[in-house]
Amino acid sequence: MTVSVEIVVPNQSEKQVRRALKDIPRLHFATPETKPRVTPDLVIAALPQLDVNFRDLLPFIRAAGVRVVLLAYEKPVTNRALQALARLSSIAKSEPYVAPDVGAARRLMLAREAGAEGELIASASIEDDELTVWSCEPNRYTGSISEIPALASLSSEDLVDFTVSPSGSRIHWNRADVDLNLDTFRELADPDVRQRHERAMRERAARLCDAIRSFRQEVGLKQSEIPGLTERQVRRLEEGEVIPHMDSLRNLAQAHGLSVDVYLGELASRSHVRRPRAARTAAHTTSKMGRRSSTRR
Repeated sequence: MTVSVEIVVPNQSEKQVRRALKDIPRLHFATPETKPRVTPDLVIAALPQLDVNFRDLLPFIRAAGVRVVLLAYEKPVTNRALQALARLSSIAKSEPYVAPDVGAARRLMLAREAGAEGELIASASIEDDELTVWSCEPNRYTGSISEIPALASLSSEDLVDFTVSPSGSRIHWNRADVDLNLDTFRELADPDVRQRHERAMRERAARLCDAIRSFRQEVGLKQSEIPGLTERQVRRLEEGEVIPHMDSLRNLAQAHGLSVDVYLGELASRSHVRRPRAARTAAHTTSKMGRRSSTRR
């Protein structure tokens, strides 16, 4: 579903903003003088001109739900503009977002136009051991690189060699072939999100284990008749004490006379889990977030 996006642009920044966001559909511009038709989604200004735009921004800064986006990729940023940014940050109801390049601004606007701003990434940056990711809402998520297994072992040169996909769906580390999406960073930065995701994974894993047991019983296999697995291992797996990895699933599929792919499809139909999700849960539920892309199926 596409939605209209209403933005307010100070007069002094209008030329830069229109040039940066050209060709984005359903984007409605207004200036403080013309006034927006409805409560604006965003107020956008050029950061180098923030000191002269500040008076225009004041009526909107304290408004509930209005976010301030600043374009930082044109012209040198003066000390006066940085001082205005500090002042704006201190009085705004939400943290202003500084778009570091045209791509970040366009991703943010396209995500809002599609109604997907809470799912996509606008930009990312690395400083020391911290990775900061801005969603297209825009909200900031910051976490330690050492807590992300796929990134923790990378060299400094490899860490900074990343790109955000044009849609904002993922960040790709080019030399390491690692892809991470916004959910990864939400889990890292927000304990509530992490708990919800872990609870959902446990529920999916429990349904999968129930399906393994019911399928085995349906075809008349005993727990002791699974090649490569002991009876105790099968019992623990079916009771949900351990999560089935791909090696275990291969053994189970072989015992049923099926390929792994067909076996996973049978489990999915019994556990009411979509087939790709069932495979991913089985193979990777015990993995921590941010595994290397080579582990994805």
